[in-house]
Amino acid sequence: MSDCDSSCTSQKKSITNNQLCEGCECSEDEGRRLKRREKNRVAAQKSRKRQTQRADLLHEVKYHCIDKEQHLLTEVLRAHEPLCPIMHCSCTSSSLQPDDMLRLSVLLFLPLPRWAE
Repeated sequence: MSDCDSSCTSQKKSITNNQLCEGCECSEDEGRRLKRREKNRVAAQKSRKRQTQRADLLHEVKYHCIDKEQHLLTEVLRAHEPLCPIMHCSCTSSSLQPDDMLRLSVLLFLPLPRWAE
């Protein structure tokens, strides 16, 4: 083998080694990038899960507040029914028209129902 052939061969090996090293760096970068993406994906899933849990907790608290308010209003209505002159009126509430109910409320000095305001 001549000196020229050996130098060409060594240059080719050198170029090939450099390309392999660049390929290693590329694959290392790609590996780091994939690892970072996976880590980010897991963090995003955890974040969405926490957000869902917080929303569920808020909905549960709101549900209990509304349920408690409903029970309270039901008890207030039950306590009011025996005292209510409209309930003891000869005409039933199903036969009363909204205008009649309004007039009757004004005559009896009762607070107006919400729908009449």
